[in-house]
Amino acid sequence: MRVEDFKYAIAEWLSQGIPDLKNREITLPIDSNLIISVTGGRRSGKTYLLFLTVKRIIESGKANLDEIIYLDFEHVRLKGVRANDLDDMLSAFYELTAKKPKYLFLDEIQTVEGYGSWLRRRSDSKVYISGSSSLLAPNDIAEELRGRCMSYEVYPLSFREYLSFLGYEPKPEILLYSEERGKILSLLRDYLYYGAYPAVVFESDKKRLLKAYFDSIVVRDLGGTPLAEAFGLYIIANYAQPITENKVYNYLRSMGFSIGKERVFGLFNRARATYFAFPVEIFQKSERKRKVNPKKLYIIDTGYPTALGYEFSISKAMENAVYLELLRRECPVHYWKEYGKSEGAEVDFVIGKGFEAEELIQVSYSEGTIKEREINALKKAKKELKPNKTKIITWNYKGRIDDIEVVPLWYWLLTSDK
Repeated sequence: MRVEDFKYAIAEWLSQGIPDLKNREITLPIDSNLIISVTGGRRSGKTYLLFLTVKRIIESGKANLDEIIYLDFEHVRLKGVRANDLDDMLSAFYELTAKKPKYLFLDEIQTVEGYGSWLRRRSDSKVYISGSSSLLAPNDIAEELRGRCMSYEVYPLSFREYLSFLGYEPKPEILLYSEERGKILSLLRDYLYYGAYPAVVFESDKKRLLKAYFDSIVVRDLGGTPLAEAFGLYIIANYAQPITENKVYNYLRSMGFSIGKERVFGLFNRARATYFAFPVEIFQKSERKRKVNPKKLYIIDTGYPTALGYEFSISKAMENAVYLELLRRECPVHYWKEYGKSEGAEVDFVIGKGFEAEELIQVSYSEGTIKEREINALKKAKKELKPNKTKIITWNYKGRIDDIEVVPLWYWLLTSDK
């Protein structure tokens, strides 16, 4: 029986209530009969999104605080809880409030062995779950809850959210013709340099906090070993450029690690499952060609290279920021490379479904003149793929080059138009 442990944790929740919150752009439904799951990298804001949802439920009048359970299963009193203990949670809540909960918010639910079997029979409460991405991946949730779940993914702050956290809500169309444009460029540079973890925005020693995140989140999620640390550092040093498993394998072997290639493949899979690094394949209908070609790898936060002492590359950080924004917009993403040429033309992003290209995007750190090779690459890719739109995202230049739209990164990040 764990009733007393649950009473302690629930009483803590009811007495402390909802912390001060900053709004996020992502919102969770408050009327769904499906279980709502929230996944994403650690420290990206999953728990606060749950709190924001609790706040909306209370403000809408659908429930009072004493009709809502929020529990973090990494609470010291809840260690070792299993699915058959969860009925004790309801008993404890009833003893404290004389009510049955209308809403359940269960954080770090992956620590509860067999949680799916219990949740599948909880039909009288609306349920929200969240937890460590390494143990609560969307595919694992789907299997555990058998189609009774709707998943949402949380990433670090978008540029719009970042500015909102700082109390700045500019109007993009006005900024195009305003002296205030310099301010937005300065804020954008900080956004790329220090990244977008919510807690980092308000931290004075940003590098120290980011270094702690690397040690306690990235290395831990990758396995917590010297091998995991070496792999993580290599990815951060080489993000936003083509990479192969063989190249990483040879590097790790040269560092003295006695490993097989399967171990390296496992590290890549774990990096994606924990939302640390995201592989992007070449745009090819042939699955074989997609698998044998190098992948481009992007990372969850561009503050990591800064914190770990690598030289800041604004062009790589810009490209990474565009990729993460495309993820937020739920765009299927590939890259394009001229077939059969090792030094051939390349386009950063191809957006399209079913391998029918809809849009090509090239990212260029340019305030005026754009390199001819980047324009020619777009033209070659357009001739082959025949997309509806082609775009170059620059640092601070807006205009057109033939039929190619050119927009500043800050403007593109602040607008919802894809």
